[in-house]
Amino acid sequence: MTDEASTLSGGVPEKRAIDTKSNFGFWGWSIVIIEAFMLWGSAGVQVHGLNIMVPTLSEHFGIPRTTLLFWATPASGGSVIAGFVCAMIADKFGAKITIVMSLIMCALCFGMLGTWGTVPGFVILFFGVCFFGSGYAYVGGFALIANWFPGKKNLALGWVTMGQTFSTVVFVPLLAYLFVHIGVQAGFWAISALLGVQLVIVLAMVKNTPEERGMTPDNMPVVAPAPDGGNGAAESKACPFTIGQLLKMKDVWFIALGSGGIFVMLVGVLSQFVPRLMTLGYSLDKAILYLSVSALIGVPGAYMWGWIGQKFGTKNGLLFYTLWWLVAVILNMFELSPVVLYLSLGMLGLSFGGASNLTTAIVAEKFPRAAFVRAFALIQPIQGIIRCCSFAILAFGLTYLGGYIGAYACLAAVGVVTLILFWIMDPTPVA
Repeated sequence: MTDEASTLSGGVPEKRAIDTKSNFGFWGWSIVIIEAFMLWGSAGVQVHGLNIMVPTLSEHFGIPRTTLLFWATPASGGSVIAGFVCAMIADKFGAKITIVMSLIMCALCFGMLGTWGTVPGFVILFFGVCFFGSGYAYVGGFALIANWFPGKKNLALGWVTMGQTFSTVVFVPLLAYLFVHIGVQAGFWAISALLGVQLVIVLAMVKNTPEERGMTPDNMPVVAPAPDGGNGAAESKACPFTIGQLLKMKDVWFIALGSGGIFVMLVGVLSQFVPRLMTLGYSLDKAILYLSVSALIGVPGAYMWGWIGQKFGTKNGLLFYTLWWLVAVILNMFELSPVVLYLSLGMLGLSFGGASNLTTAIVAEKFPRAAFVRAFALIQPIQGIIRCCSFAILAFGLTYLGGYIGAYACLAAVGVVTLILFWIMDPTPVA
């Protein structure tokens, strides 16, 4: 069995066998569950909720649906900007304050979406939802995971990304139910109330590091007393790298561009999941049903990718994950037998939860603990910009390369480049 070096509390280095057990302890599990809950809400308000928000707001305020859809794209750029701004706040003041501030603002922005019925209002508020939604779950929340689980980040992320994947199945019907039964304005504020519940839980239960809770990273046993006679917990040190130094590291760019490539494939396929099935002769209702089933498959799939990354290493997990996507996309390119189609849909479903997991884990592996937030501040925005190219790539393939076969061939080509980037990337920790 492969060994990996880990530094236990008290600063005592030890070689230990790879541990794939989720023995996080009570407080470790509380961080995992809270972050899963936050990812559920964040993915819902930023992405999944648009499926019902746009038509509902269009009807409620008399604004053309196409207008709202058009402006939703630039407004969603708030999540890209948050990747840098909120990470800098977390780097200076800690993950918890970043989560608290972002939760408050995200709840206010989302609640007001049902009240401010103009196009500029929608753009400003949805920009805020994306900015602060990313800030509390994808920046602050991931920083917590990096701090608490430096050696078991893959396992922890496997559990927490189940919340993100489960959002695909639950958030839209929940929001639709609220709109029907309590009204549009109250429906938006009801989701804001759920964010408020998250806020109370975070204030009551979350600490920036396990040391603040009197615990050790990864819930590992203390093997030697601390020099100061304390409990052996060593505080996370400040990041040893400046932004300029990080920008000069080739692995920062390999990780950022490779992660962006993974999300190009994910967004490209997921955004065309229903239309693609309809071109194969399936009804709208059946296509939506298949999407829901695939998303449900993705819930345990999120843990599966975390376990693979923990067992075989994050880089190997990323290489396998990218190959998995390549096969799934290629199988979905052609109008083959129903068995092959169902196999590709199952593979795609299992893939949904792995992207956020592995692309975050590789940053935490290369830049452990205190270095994570500052590195993530650079990598996440670059990843987001690349991800935004997915629609242009799809449009090019659909228009000039013969429809879905050409579009998916472009996605497969992105997968090949992504595979090369992760192959040449060195995951050895820098600090």
